[in-house]
Amino acid sequence: MTTYSAEALSRAVAAICPDIRLRIEEGAVVDERHLWWELSCCILSSQVPYPLAIAAADAIEAQGLLHQIEGDESSLAEMLYDVLRIPLDVEGKKRSYRFPKAKARHLASTWVAVANTGGSLKALISGDVNQARAWLVDHACGIGPKQASMFLRNCGATYDLAILDRHVLNYMSAQGIYSGSEASISGLSQYGRHEQRLRDHAREMDCPVGLLDWAIWIVMRVANRKQEAILV
Repeated sequence: MTTYSAEALSRAVAAICPDIRLRIEEGAVVDERHLWWELSCCILSSQVPYPLAIAAADAIEAQGLLHQIEGDESSLAEMLYDVLRIPLDVEGKKRSYRFPKAKARHLASTWVAVANTGGSLKALISGDVNQARAWLVDHACGIGPKQASMFLRNCGATYDLAILDRHVLNYMSAQGIYSGSEASISGLSQYGRHEQRLRDHAREMDCPVGLLDWAIWIVMRVANRKQEAILV
């Protein structure tokens, strides 16, 4: 946890928000293949470095495994496992994915769940985003409120949902709007209450909460690195 003042952190976040706005001007991603890639990244990134999750999602995308018209869950899980168990190229180095069998099952289960709704992620995110998030939490194996919110933000479906990771929660603690000790919030009801507090804070800063948390993530990572350098 950084020792920077709440005022200094909020000033830094406010300074970054306009740049974040510029980065999202292209709008929503509506291509089904890219939507599956984004959802795969969110599922694969739990307890895994994000560059490794991206490499794993890229490898799955290259095989087109999540774009099948039909298939059964167990066969798909086996094919996904065959991809994830092979060391991946990550920033010039070979790295093994940490949970190949479990994540293969999660992805296969999610594919079946989406297929049973009509088979389209595009259709899923085209309606009410709160309902879409709740559906993902209930039916997408390995997806919690944070990952579901990240998926909906990354594909441009909404910027009114927050990604409450440890960096954002630390910022909220510094601002006096979060007093919990958890590094993550799993329950959707509890998540929604804390999200609303950040949404109120975002309104005061005149920035959509889904962009504010992005700016917070950047600022808090930099602040933590500087703090660690001071302590060394």
